[in-house]
Amino acid sequence: MGTQLTSVGIAREEALKALARVRRGAPVSDAIQAGRRVSPQDRALMTQLVYGVLRHQRYLDAWMKPYLRTPLDPDVANILRLAFFQLGFLDRVPAYAVVNAAVEQTKAHQPRAANLVNAILRRGAAHPPEGLSLGEQYSHPDWLVERWRKRYGVRVEDILKADNQVPPLTFRVNLSRTSRAAVLEQLAEMGIQADPSPYLPEAIRVSGAVWLEDLPAFREGLVTVQDESGMLVAWVLDPQPGQLVCDMAAGLGGKAIHALERASDTVRLTALDISEARLARLKENLARTRYQDSVRIVHSPAERYAAQHSGEFDRVILDAPCSGLGVLRRRVDARWKKTEADFSDLAAEQRSLLESAWTLVKRGGIIVYSTCSTEPEETEAVLRGILDRHPDMVKEDVSPYLPHEALGAFVEDKALVLAPGDLGMDGFYIARIRVGIAGLPGSEPPITKEG
Repeated sequence: MGTQLTSVGIAREEALKALARVRRGAPVSDAIQAGRRVSPQDRALMTQLVYGVLRHQRYLDAWMKPYLRTPLDPDVANILRLAFFQLGFLDRVPAYAVVNAAVEQTKAHQPRAANLVNAILRRGAAHPPEGLSLGEQYSHPDWLVERWRKRYGVRVEDILKADNQVPPLTFRVNLSRTSRAAVLEQLAEMGIQADPSPYLPEAIRVSGAVWLEDLPAFREGLVTVQDESGMLVAWVLDPQPGQLVCDMAAGLGGKAIHALERASDTVRLTALDISEARLARLKENLARTRYQDSVRIVHSPAERYAAQHSGEFDRVILDAPCSGLGVLRRRVDARWKKTEADFSDLAAEQRSLLESAWTLVKRGGIIVYSTCSTEPEETEAVLRGILDRHPDMVKEDVSPYLPHEALGAFVEDKALVLAPGDLGMDGFYIARIRVGIAGLPGSEPPITKEG
């Protein structure tokens, strides 16, 4: 096999193996990490190929469909997808070289299919697909395209395009320990293209390839990877010195650590999650960022913990489990794992978690509810239900807490609603809820609940 693969290239072969791991159920990032160590250049190309194929898979399948008579072996299908992705979206390799590499790769894996691959690619290279539906053109499921068409009208194509853009790697700088300028200087010295975010003072958008382990600022815990829309949760939370804060679904800890950074490590924070695996990753992130002594980690269902700690916290972060439809540009394979039927179960879980948040927070305290989705069933509908059940809960306008005036254009009904691609960010929903006794002294500020 080794001699047959000499003209294929390490990047294509490692990409094919990673796509096979994804097919067997591995998350994309894990599938890529599981590959053998290769040069930075090959690893960058391999990553680009894997994400590109998964991001554009329906389009690539539509491209090859006219030339197929029977179903393909899975490896052969991925060899063709890799080749058509290079033909349609990359220009560093001539078309004839792409075809030859694919044929050689097929000979190594499924020799009998080599002539078929050669014929499909030579015919397809001269005839890019035409007359495709929006779902085929932008590789989204039809149910989601139709849903967004109803919600966004003429904006739907821009949102689908945004989902298919390669997102920047976004760093959050811990401004309590260093400056954004210092990190930008470090990146420039390493030859990495990066720019300051125009919307958040702690954010950096990286457009060049970078391996986190090679970046001193990351190893030293001075930067964390997080999209700007996710960073806005800690801004809306606005933690104050000495307050007790609970992150109810802490996950890997991005929002909890950001709250500590913004409060200069003066808040007392509890990180809660039901997954031991996620909490293990959280501990690693806390150690890297030097906050391991600042967070109490709890492995427990939210409902049980809330019953035991009623009214204990000044601030509660609830970044709720959701469909993730706002972050499809990053979770490239997730669009094929979701259905509209998922919303019902997710909404039930979100309502239950909000009830627990209401139990946990002190009277007069704040809950920040966020989702990496803007679908109404997971956002406004969930909030309307809890506000109706608890008259002491009121939605506050998030506008005063946002770091840039441009974000104000995306405030709807007092909540921040960013569709995928707005201001170059992931899709996200953030609402701020105060829990108090409306109309009585001390229930600051005096807000009238919306109907």
